Amino acid sequence: MTTNNPSSTDERTKRLTEVILKGDEVDAARIAKELAHGRTETNDVVDTISETMNIVADLHEVERYTPDQVAGCVRAAEKALDAIRPRIWLEQKRISGRVMVTSLKGDPHSFDKTLLLAMLEIGGMSAVDGGEELSPEDLVRRISSAKPDVLAVPLVTSIAAQGLMDAKSRLDSSGSKTRVVAYGRGTKNLPPGAGHVAREDDSLSALSKIAEILLSL
Repeated sequence: MTTNNPSSTDERTKRLTEVILKGDEVDAARIAKELAHGRTETNDVVDTISETMNIVADLHEVERYTPDQVAGCVRAAEKALDAIRPRIWLEQKRISGRVMVTSLKGDPHSFDKTLLLAMLEIGGMSAVDGGEELSPEDLVRRISSAKPDVLAVPLVTSIAAQGLMDAKSRLDSSGSKTRVVAYGRGTKNLPPGAGHVAREDDSLSALSKIAEILLSL
């Protein structure tokens, strides 16, 4: 049973964070679905999931969460996202062009990549999963092979940000025309200018920037 009682919603939101942090896939999916049921702001649930994964990243950084615990949280977050995916509303743009989304070595989880891929698909854009935990060399090879119009990279840590700058330098040297969009809190670790890398705060703003770039091609 669902309710529109604000205090009940707040409690469920808090509980969703708790079960994701525990890696509880079943309860994460159930609570997310309950929160999204009958609501127009399903994207608020998406925000809760994303914010929880930022907490996971923080816990990993201070060595309170092991890689296995992080992986469990990622699975729970992905189950929660799957449960509400039918209720996520994005304007269908049907924009031509191809987007590759990938994460780099140094970032503790891949959920931000999964979220943007889902949003691109829902929004009617052509997207390909470029993989995760990639080195700059691996990333350049994949771009050279797939030749996407836009590369989107979620950033959490300074290590991943440095990896992106290394990859961007290699891409520039090779003459690649692929445009790069970095998003997430790790973009603050990019140096000023950052080789014409677009910086966005989160997956939703990254989606808008990608659409803007593709429309300009």
